Amino acid sequence: MHKALYGVDWSFVMSCIMILAWSIVWMIYFGALVYGKCHLYKKVTDGDTEQQSSCLPGVSIVKPLCSVLDSNLKENLITFFELNYPKFELLFCIQDRNENLIQLINELMLQYPEVESQIFIGAKDIVVNPKVNNMLNGYDKAQYPLLMISDSSIKMKPHTLTDMVSHMTEKVGLVHQVPIMCDGDLSFCRQVEQVWFGGAHARIYLFANAFGFNCMTSMSCVFRKKILDEEGGLVSMGNYLGEDFFLTQLIINKGWRVELSSQPGLQNPKSVSIQTYQARMLRWMYLRSTQLPMLLVLEPIQEHIYLAPLTSLALYYMFNIMPYIFIPAHFLVWIIADYILLTIVQGKRPTFSICSFVRAWVFRELSPLYLLPRLLKQRDIIWAGKKFRVHYGGVAESCLHCTCFPDFLNNGI
Repeated sequence: MHKALYGVDWSFVMSCIMILAWSIVWMIYFGALVYGKCHLYKKVTDGDTEQQSSCLPGVSIVKPLCSVLDSNLKENLITFFELNYPKFELLFCIQDRNENLIQLINELMLQYPEVESQIFIGAKDIVVNPKVNNMLNGYDKAQYPLLMISDSSIKMKPHTLTDMVSHMTEKVGLVHQVPIMCDGDLSFCRQVEQVWFGGAHARIYLFANAFGFNCMTSMSCVFRKKILDEEGGLVSMGNYLGEDFFLTQLIINKGWRVELSSQPGLQNPKSVSIQTYQARMLRWMYLRSTQLPMLLVLEPIQEHIYLAPLTSLALYYMFNIMPYIFIPAHFLVWIIADYILLTIVQGKRPTFSICSFVRAWVFRELSPLYLLPRLLKQRDIIWAGKKFRVHYGGVAESCLHCTCFPDFLNNGI
């Protein structure tokens, strides 16, 4: 009955594949839990003595800023001026002139005169990637051997930069952070973002770093500037919208190691919305699928809204385990595991209630039903008011300049 071509029982084959995929996903999760527990929030060095501090190399911190004045921006920028690190400079790159933004930075520069800092106004128009164009002026003026790229939504703890540089051992070329969402307003969307960054995103991110795979997100990273200078500088990354991934891959290809900081990258944006969340998720999925086309197949499999029903059919065929038993049990264990991982990545229990967590978790898990079909129809990407087409391999080209897109399509990195 189940025989098909060449006498092969394809139902049996597909069932084995699904059970294997289900097992691998759980192995990935277990690896992320162990790695996160062992690695995150662990001190590498005290960094307290003057002798230790004097040995740390200087760091040039490039802060790309758009012209929109984020309500949380001042709070985020202050944390950089107050870094407990012996030698660093802040290079603020403002995409377009905004007097309020310039005034804010000037006020902070006067408030912290001991911190080396400069403002660069106006992005260059040399490459495709608008973020790279914005950072070129700051990159060219960077004076220290280590360079940090940090998005405007990132806030820092006083010793975070010390922790990141402490991981920059002799054979390490880049140190980055697993991104998480800070506690802020108690809106439903921020809860969804916290659950996603602390669960589904952290699962893949931590496992990939534990085994040396490249899945870097450039919200916050420190790398050796000389590596990129040898390739022509930051402009060499300008034809990729996913410049973070290709920068990391370049460093790996040159024989350097990539390490994960024990301190997560703290995202502290202004109030977010479901629209900005979905727009960012779709943009990231689109970029991943162009960088690694195999993810068009693997991405749905690792989403449990697809994985659980397919695995239940395989188990029913192979072992007569009823789907109405397996699926609830699977999701119960999964939501508990996600909550544990969230507490590990956040370093504490979430500030919102268990009921709020469940509600946000259910919404996040159902999102692929809406996002993945849209991904299959996606041909272009809208970012920073422009439309781009990304070819397989990650190289992007600019389409017509767009001026009528809703704001939520232009938000997020």
